[in-house]
Amino acid sequence: MMAGYDDLDRETLIRLLQRRDAERQLGLVWERDEIEADQALNEDYVALDLDPTLSHGAAPWENLIIEGDNFDALRALRLSHKGAIRCIYIDPPYNTGNRDFVYNDRFVDKTHRFRHSLWLEFMYRRLVLAKELLADDGVIFVSIDDNELFRLGMLMDRVFGTDNFVAQFIWRKVDSPNDNKVAVTPDHEYLLCYARQADSLHLVQKEAPEIIAAYGQRTEAGKRYRDRLLKKNGANSLRRDRPSMFFPIAGPDGLEVFPIHDNGEEARWAKGRQGVAAHIADGTLIWKQREKLGRLTWEPYTREYAPDDPTRPWPTIWADLPTMRQAKAFLRDVFQTADLFSTPKPVDLIERVLRVTGDKRAVVLDFFAGSGTTAHAVAKLNAEDGGTRKFILVSNTEATEDQPDKNLCRDVCAQRVRKVMGGYTNAKGEAVAGLGGSFAYLRARRVPKHRLTQKLDHPEIWSALQLLHSRPISPWPGEGFAVEGDDTDDTFAYLANAYPASVTRLNTWLQARGTRPAVIYSWTPERYRIAGSPHDWRPIPQHLRERFGR
Repeated sequence: MMAGYDDLDRETLIRLLQRRDAERQLGLVWERDEIEADQALNEDYVALDLDPTLSHGAAPWENLIIEGDNFDALRALRLSHKGAIRCIYIDPPYNTGNRDFVYNDRFVDKTHRFRHSLWLEFMYRRLVLAKELLADDGVIFVSIDDNELFRLGMLMDRVFGTDNFVAQFIWRKVDSPNDNKVAVTPDHEYLLCYARQADSLHLVQKEAPEIIAAYGQRTEAGKRYRDRLLKKNGANSLRRDRPSMFFPIAGPDGLEVFPIHDNGEEARWAKGRQGVAAHIADGTLIWKQREKLGRLTWEPYTREYAPDDPTRPWPTIWADLPTMRQAKAFLRDVFQTADLFSTPKPVDLIERVLRVTGDKRAVVLDFFAGSGTTAHAVAKLNAEDGGTRKFILVSNTEATEDQPDKNLCRDVCAQRVRKVMGGYTNAKGEAVAGLGGSFAYLRARRVPKHRLTQKLDHPEIWSALQLLHSRPISPWPGEGFAVEGDDTDDTFAYLANAYPASVTRLNTWLQARGTRPAVIYSWTPERYRIAGSPHDWRPIPQHLRERFGR
């Protein structure tokens, strides 16, 4: 028997063989039994604790920055945002072995036996949750470099399905020569793009105003157009290439005109019979006389008018964007220090991701938020085009044994977003105007499900209910009874305690509401529910616990 299996009994060996057979497939398999379990994985309920002092702007807050492990934050968001996220962008650790990937509070270096398996297990758990959050027409972009590109592609195939692969974009991250003594230098990174459901995805083309220049003629009314020869030229332009596209068209003199090359060869039209008929009906089949084979003949052209909003497909090679050098320079300008974040992405890169997505009302999620570039891109685009995009950022503190007091989320991510929204003074002492916007700062806190009754705070319940009802976050008013959206179709209320003053306020509100239905949350709804009332009474914390696990 092979070494390593000598001490296993018959039942254990059978289980190993059964699992091997179940996992035997074309695709990615990684070690899962031998690696240390991810300590972030747990079954606890995740509460979101609002910190108004670290939030920005006036409440209520549409945007969210969540401090905490992204596995916890994704589970908390599943309660309220399942199927609601239009676009996800993430820039996860690349697992270079150079102190960039932290697993269980320790860096994973190149010598670790299961370095790639640790990274795959870490990513798999989070991508599965991310998929649940995506809308049917949602899309996810993942930045990566050569260290894990091929494994990530197979992992994305496994989570999202090969049919939902959209594109692999290449971003040039370096714009200056590398003077290291190496034969080959990596000057680019990748963005893998997958859809939640490819048949529901709708991306938009890039704006291309330069196309207008190709329409060099104008009508009397000033509309730009161009006339294109109906006869096909070049490759595959002969009758034998497409016999069905060799047919006569009645010319202005009533004679039949066939596609004939200048050398006398039988050619073919660029459009079929239906296409030609459509141009005739639209009045865009134009006849011009020209000399061919020594005599004047009529030649048909199709008239094409310039589009009002010219576009063209996005290329998959993005060499026209700023590089990491410009991104670092921006952070130095904002924070006036050079040692904050080693691998920032330029805001233009995330802007392009959002432009490809094309939804001005999208909810955008980044659960490896880093220096907060995604929020910056959302705020910048909203300021430019009047969009109402919203962002949700998730960032850990990235504290380690070596740096126990480090808090990347609070000190870099949120602070950068606060500055670009509210304005700042740059390194030259110049005032830079803010882009506008606000955000709520939340901390993810684990609460054992069996301790929810004792450990769940009213402000955390209030935040969960607001998110559950797709409302912006506002602080808990600090009283025993609160109402949200009193004159809307989605009104809800929360009775936090059974004090007489709180119950009186509830009853007064119910009488004023009359027959208009509302959702009412209470720790003991059976005590206050009135038979035949139009309201939907839901128990706390049971309702949150049930929703959390869905």
